[in-house]
Amino acid sequence: MSDSRRVYFGKYGMQKKFLLKTETARTLYLETKALPIIDYHNHLSMEDISKNVRFYDVYDLWIKPDPYKHRAMRMCGVSEKYITGDASNEEKFIIWCETLPKLPLNPLSHWSMMELETVFGIVEIPNAENAKSIYERCNRYLETHEVTANSLLRLFNVEFACPCASLTDDLSVFAGNACVAPSLRGDDVVAPTIGFLNTLSRLAEMAISDLHDFECALERRLLEFKKVGCVFADHALDDGFAFYCNDGKNGERFQALLKGELSACEGKKLTSYILFTLGMLYAKHGFVLQLHIGAQRYTSSKLRKMVGPAGGFAGIGNTVNVRALTEFLDAVDCTEYGLPKTVLFTLNPADNAVMSVLAGSYSKNGEAGLITQGPAWWWCDHKLGMVEMFENTAVFSALSNFVGMTTDSRSFLSFVRHDYFRRILCDWLADKWENGEILCDLSNLKLLVKKLCYENAKKAVRL
Repeated sequence: MSDSRRVYFGKYGMQKKFLLKTETARTLYLETKALPIIDYHNHLSMEDISKNVRFYDVYDLWIKPDPYKHRAMRMCGVSEKYITGDASNEEKFIIWCETLPKLPLNPLSHWSMMELETVFGIVEIPNAENAKSIYERCNRYLETHEVTANSLLRLFNVEFACPCASLTDDLSVFAGNACVAPSLRGDDVVAPTIGFLNTLSRLAEMAISDLHDFECALERRLLEFKKVGCVFADHALDDGFAFYCNDGKNGERFQALLKGELSACEGKKLTSYILFTLGMLYAKHGFVLQLHIGAQRYTSSKLRKMVGPAGGFAGIGNTVNVRALTEFLDAVDCTEYGLPKTVLFTLNPADNAVMSVLAGSYSKNGEAGLITQGPAWWWCDHKLGMVEMFENTAVFSALSNFVGMTTDSRSFLSFVRHDYFRRILCDWLADKWENGEILCDLSNLKLLVKKLCYENAKKAVRL
C-alpha cells in the first residue's frame, strides 16, 4: 500500500482529513485539538492508577483489557485459547493483528490504528505479515519508555476521569489524585445481599436492622463518596426493566431480606423502592444520575461461565419500557428535592427519539439540561451510532445541553475515542452548517463544538 493511501492518526499523524470531509469540518476540529478530556464514566482499574502500574508488554496494554477486541476475534472464528486462554501474549497479539483486516468499517479498525500510533508511533495497518515485527517494536518501546497508567492519562490530556466504584469499595485509592474520582456503580445497592449489608454496616459505622437504618447507611456512604469528588451515580436498567410504585410494604420486604426469605417477585418491588430512594438522595446531595438502558446481558451461558459477565458478549435488548422509565422519573420528581440531573444512555438505537424527547418532559427551577441523552453507548459508539444520536438530540431536544463523550471502557488506550468522537461531531456539524440547516455564523459554531466536546462535561463534574 502506498503512503498516499494510508490513513494516519493521532500524535504522529500526517493525514489530517480522517473523518473530516470538508475544510469547515477541519476548521471546527482544530478548535478541539487543545481541549482536555473529561471521561465521566469508565471501568479503568483504580488499583492500576493508584499504584501507577507500568506496562511492559503491548498485549497487556492493548488487547487484554478490551472485550471489544475479544468479541471481534470470536466472530472471526478465533479459538478461545488465543483470546482469554493459555496461549502466549505474543501468540494472542499476532492473532489479533490477523483479525484486524477482517473488520472493514468496524470502529475497531479505526480505534486500533489510533491507539497504536498515538502511543507507539506505529503507522502500518497490522496484519499477519507484520504482526511479529509490530509486537517486537512495541515491546522495545515499553522497555525504553516508562509507560504507566498515569503517564497515559497525561498523554491523552485527561483532565478528569471517573472509574466506576461500588458503594462498598475502598475509597482510599482515590486519595491524592486530583484528576480521578469515582463514578458510583449502584447495581449491587438496589439488589442488596446479606454480605453487602454487613459491609455497608461496617463502613457506615451503624447497625442495619430495618429499612430506615439501611436508608441512613446509604446516605452516610454517599456522603463519603462525595468527599472524594464523586459526582456521577450510575444504574443499569437492563432489558425487562420494570418499576413498581411504593405500596407501603417495603419495610416488611426488607425484613424478609434480612431473614433470607424474600421471594424473587417481592425482591423486584424492593429493588424499585431502593432505586427510588437513591434518586431522592442523588437529588438532595447534587449527584448526576446516569441510567444505562437496554442491555441484554445474558446471552451465552457458556461464555459467561468461561470468561465472566464482562467478556464482551452482551447484546442489545428490546426497546425501553417507557411507562416504567417515566413512572420512576415521575416518582422521584414528585419528592421534595425533585429529579437529579439525569443522563439517559440507550443501547437500542430504536430508543434514540424516546430518550431525546424525554428531555422536554421534566423541568426543575429553570435548570438547563435536567434530562439529557447520553453519548452513543457500547455497541453504538461508532460513526453510525453517534450520528443517529446527534440527529435525534438535535431535532427532538436541545443539542447544546449534550454532556459530552465518555468511553465506558476498561482500556487506558480507549481515550482515543474522544478524538474519534470529536472528528465525527465536527464533520456532522460542518455538513449541517454548509447545507444551511444550522443558522449561525462559524464563530458561534466553534463555541458550540467546545461546549459539546468539553465545557458541558466540565460543568457537569463541577471542575
